Amino acid sequence: MKIKFTSILLAALTLGFINAAHAESNEAECIPQSEMQAIASHFTQFANLANGPLCNDNSQNWHLISSIMFMRKTQFSADMPKSKDELFSGRFASSWYDYYIGRISEIEVVSNCPKGVVAYVYAFGGSAMYVCPMALTDTFSNLDRASVMMHEARHLDGFPHITCSKGARKGIQGACDVKIADGGSYAVTVETYAQLAKYAEGIHPAMRAYSKSSAVVYADEAFENPVRINRSETLLALTNDAKFYSVSAQGETKQLGSAVASGKIVKRGQHMIIFPNDKSVKAQYVFANDEGQIAQSPNDFVTEYNAQTPDQKANLVDLHIGAQWSARVYKNKVTLICDPKSPAQTDISLPAGKVASNLVYPNGYARDVYTVQLLTESGDAIDLSCANKVASMKPSTLRLDQKYARIYKANGAVLGLLGGKLYKIDGDRSTAIQTAIDGNIAEITSQQSFEFFAN
Repeated sequence: MKIKFTSILLAALTLGFINAAHAESNEAECIPQSEMQAIASHFTQFANLANGPLCNDNSQNWHLISSIMFMRKTQFSADMPKSKDELFSGRFASSWYDYYIGRISEIEVVSNCPKGVVAYVYAFGGSAMYVCPMALTDTFSNLDRASVMMHEARHLDGFPHITCSKGARKGIQGACDVKIADGGSYAVTVETYAQLAKYAEGIHPAMRAYSKSSAVVYADEAFENPVRINRSETLLALTNDAKFYSVSAQGETKQLGSAVASGKIVKRGQHMIIFPNDKSVKAQYVFANDEGQIAQSPNDFVTEYNAQTPDQKANLVDLHIGAQWSARVYKNKVTLICDPKSPAQTDISLPAGKVASNLVYPNGYARDVYTVQLLTESGDAIDLSCANKVASMKPSTLRLDQKYARIYKANGAVLGLLGGKLYKIDGDRSTAIQTAIDGNIAEITSQQSFEFFAN
């Protein structure tokens, strides 16, 4: 009997190819004949493509082979010390390509994949890896596909997944491992991203930042036993002139980098997506330390949003992205998507006369929580929920003393934004915090940093 091991990217952690103006470009790129022959010597299915160079034609074969090339050619530091926590042990730090071809000899593209599945293998069923079409487009990068390939190869060493009993992936079959120390497939995923973020040579800063966030998201969500990560948290502020600052609870500020524009920041795990106030500018991933820009859309909804007219875009007020649900807030309604395996969505109109203002996070942003608070322009608070996969809206018990533009909890402190200034919130009372950027703050969010990735 063959046992099927699948890879599910519930968080849709896909980098996509990088715009040539900002990072590495895959446009007009070719793989030389010598490399094609080397690859075809192991993967004989590509033998008919080894009579010359292979250039980017956006085909499934191109995406597969360019990802193999990524494993073959990416260079790392000669010395790669392990982390003091559990993010990187170095156990998979040697040649990724040699590890992969030691287990996989054939890659087959299949079309009948369940929603969310990007690849799978069969235990005790040979050395084939099966790849779903969603992984073979510009939505995925060579970096992401290489991580998936390493993940699948590890399954053939005898490491199955389990159903998550808690956390962000609770109830999802095959979406967790027991503990990262076991060295299973999700440990490989964490370590490949961590190794790229810390030790890859010549990698663009945007890809490095993306890999760092991806490593932490998988470490936080894909294990029954919590992964030990040495981290700290601060408040991140974005000003009207599109500058990022870290802000302490005492109001001390430190300038970081710049954004493409000022706007609303939506969290997706450790990743951030910016929806610019200037509706002629597209929504995209954003990084706080001048790492650059990623051209690829973060997900299908953002792609749809970016295709709209500025007037249509203006109807979207805010967006919440949980691990298994999301809430799209419009001026007069909310669209709730409560089941990651279903395309179904539920539209709920706001109470008569109420207009949505913004989402707030007085308890902190958490992907495993199924309720989020929405403030209306009149200051009322509403609970939006997908608890038990049932969409609902009801008055909230949250009480505030002012009509805040945004609220986040960072490093234990609840901080609100109003009139470009920060306030420390304690229940239904608030105290102004003086900063060097008073009156100029357009958006706030929480951001974590990690000891292992510190320069």
